[in-house]
Amino acid sequence: MLTQGMTDEIRKFISSASEADLRSELMRYVSLFQINEVISSTLDYDEVLRLVLQEMRRLSGAEIASIFLINKKDQVLEFAATTDEKADLLKNIRVPLGKGISGYVAQTGEYVNQSDIRSDARYYKEVDLTRGGETKSYLCVPLKLRGEIKGTVQLMNKASGEPFSDADVRLMLNFSSQAAMAIETSLLHREALTKKAFERDVHLAADIQRQSLPNTMPQLPGYSLYGHTEPAQDVGGDYFQFIRHDDRTGNHKLDIIVADVAGKGIPASLIVSNFHAALQLLSPLYDTLGELAYQLNNFMRQNLITGTFVTAFIARLDAATGRMHYVSCGHNPPYIFRQANGEYTAELLQQSGTAFGLRYDMEYRVHRLDLKPGETLLIYSDGITEAINPQHVQYETDRMNANVIASLLQPGGSNTAEQIVQNLRNDVERFRQGAEVNDDLTVVCLHRE
Repeated sequence: MLTQGMTDEIRKFISSASEADLRSELMRYVSLFQINEVISSTLDYDEVLRLVLQEMRRLSGAEIASIFLINKKDQVLEFAATTDEKADLLKNIRVPLGKGISGYVAQTGEYVNQSDIRSDARYYKEVDLTRGGETKSYLCVPLKLRGEIKGTVQLMNKASGEPFSDADVRLMLNFSSQAAMAIETSLLHREALTKKAFERDVHLAADIQRQSLPNTMPQLPGYSLYGHTEPAQDVGGDYFQFIRHDDRTGNHKLDIIVADVAGKGIPASLIVSNFHAALQLLSPLYDTLGELAYQLNNFMRQNLITGTFVTAFIARLDAATGRMHYVSCGHNPPYIFRQANGEYTAELLQQSGTAFGLRYDMEYRVHRLDLKPGETLLIYSDGITEAINPQHVQYETDRMNANVIASLLQPGGSNTAEQIVQNLRNDVERFRQGAEVNDDLTVVCLHRE
């Protein structure tokens, strides 16, 4: 689209041009229309830049053509592309808006045409110093789209040794608007492809994470067991798992694991996958939870970025006796719910040591719990207790325990543990009142019937 300034320039030229000049100008514009078809033939961003520079250089007779685009956040011009053979030297150049000729053009939207750039007080020497060349004649035009300046095009050193002409200026001003449209369209296309690729990666990460969670809940005679996790984003950093195995004496055991990675989203989900792999590898190798926790901690310390950690609760249940050994490694202490004289109480389990991944060679104390009929164990992540409502009030453990006790006082269903987990999830959801989910949520419940 022609701006008022461009229209005035054309009218001024037409009113004073000779027939030969008009014929030459017409041929330029015919060429311009043909070029527009060329640069509009692809949506590939790098190819669009290459074509724009190629055609600008050909039309103007410049030795070198370059494009710089505006970084709005930092208010600078950043290198995008050039025909200069020394392109690698220019990639890190950033020109503040208003500084140098290109910065002036980017800020004002006015073109600059200089036959000797060194005579211009706005001459920004850094570009020539960086590329080790010398610029003489120089034409800089803005890349404008719908009145907004997107960047600048620099044309340097006309091959004939002459300055850039008024005809060059008119042609470049017209072509730059077409170029801006092509570049903007290719950028939007690239962003759409990037977004699509990111969404595909997120879905893949979610699928991988789902594979690290139990497909079904273990069926234990005399017990009900149920677990659930909800990521705050598409993927998260919470994890739970059940692992069946036999110890060296032939007794059947079930490991119950709940873990929480510091952080959320894709980075946390990658750590979860790492933790899951380590757990599957190491769990069958160690008879005691103290040894398993020791090795898991060293593995995570070796494979985590400094400052990242994993809290975990790991319990090993002998279903025949109800005896359970556990380690609580920096995780929210689970609660055991017991009934006495018709009333339920909630008691905290003990901690064993710090989270995995903070220091090497940590020793973890193993605790014992004898789960009796009628007793319930609740293991959870802080996505429950730190859930926030619109008034920025946290759900906290008192509400959680009250909800679990209310569930225990209800007539028992076919699966008490599942009923407790579902009631707790619903209560947290009601408490949020539509507020944004601020953390991953996981809860595992084990009830001995």
